[in-house]
Amino acid sequence: MDSALVERLEAEMAYEATRTAPPPGFPALADLPLTRYTDERFYELERDHLWSRAWLFAVHASELPEPGDYRLIDIVGAPLLVVRGDDGEIRAFFNSCRHRGAPVVRQDAGNARLLTCQYHSWTYDLAGNLVQVPDECDFVGLCREDRGLVPVRCEAWGDFVFVNRDPDAITLLEWLAPIPDELPELVQQPWRCIGRTESIIACNWKVTAEAFLEVYHLRTIHPKTVNKLLDHKASTMGLLANGHTRMVTKLRDAVIEQGGISLGLPTSPEMGEIFRTTNTAYGLFPNLIAPIDVVGFPMLVFWPIDIRTTRLELVWLACDWGDGERPAAWDALLAGFTAVMEEDERNMAPIQRSIEAAAHGGVPLNYQERRIQHFHAWIDRHIGVERIPEELRVPDTLADLVER
Repeated sequence: MDSALVERLEAEMAYEATRTAPPPGFPALADLPLTRYTDERFYELERDHLWSRAWLFAVHASELPEPGDYRLIDIVGAPLLVVRGDDGEIRAFFNSCRHRGAPVVRQDAGNARLLTCQYHSWTYDLAGNLVQVPDECDFVGLCREDRGLVPVRCEAWGDFVFVNRDPDAITLLEWLAPIPDELPELVQQPWRCIGRTESIIACNWKVTAEAFLEVYHLRTIHPKTVNKLLDHKASTMGLLANGHTRMVTKLRDAVIEQGGISLGLPTSPEMGEIFRTTNTAYGLFPNLIAPIDVVGFPMLVFWPIDIRTTRLELVWLACDWGDGERPAAWDALLAGFTAVMEEDERNMAPIQRSIEAAAHGGVPLNYQERRIQHFHAWIDRHIGVERIPEELRVPDTLADLVER
């Protein structure tokens, strides 16, 4: 993060800590329609025009260190396989044999020298080429070259690997802009994946995502945890292109004086001072939140299972500690974050039930919640506003505040 941006963010945090009203000229925000969380028509629009065309985080390259290492991911019903080839390249395919559609791998993660369908044993190499067909002589005119696994766009920003089902999509770096220019140090540090966890939450995926787009709730939901670490008043937010966002929140002075939350763990030499004195969180549209820290951080990834159910996945990255076992201090850090997540998750299913019952009108948003309005406006933009019933739309009120 360059010095000019850091200086601006620090000045903005100082301003935010002392303001007594929204900045002059900040517009009133229209209520979010509750039906965006319950209307099957809107869910289908998201499925058909957002999830099928967005760049979505799949794996960190450290999760697939060896040829043949693979991981399965499910994108709103689309089963995908991400695998490292013999040439070291990471590729993605539909996990579907070209014969009768059965999966070619069944474990969530593992290593395979060949990808063999367990229905009729059609076999593919790690580049997706069909290399073996039992009783091949019984197929008239079968051309192996035409029957490889169906590929999916797969591109990386450093070691962060994303997939996209749209063959005509813009490149990953275009999609992520301007984040790669703001955070070059993030991909210079050799992070190491130390685990994945997931939970199933009885709410629409947007309810889950919104919990991590503001700090307005800290004093109520996290009074004895996060609120003791962060000064929610000293928080500056950036609305970025392509639906992305930034939120930089100052650590409390006592926490900074104690050396932050590093717990003696190895820290990244690449990450500057701002990452040691703040919680700097980026939202990568549509479904990833990363609260970055110098010791490591979780990536929170939100996957809709259906309109009322979300799979929340946490992918933990750590600053590489070298040889040996993971430092013991990580146990305390992971336990603390698990407790925070439980505080958040306890709130989500009741919110969905209230929305289902239409117990209140639309959702009014304040200045501190402007990332949520930006998030919804960009959902509409990616779907195509003209496709959305008028009563479900969110106006792009904050377009003029997007950083250029």
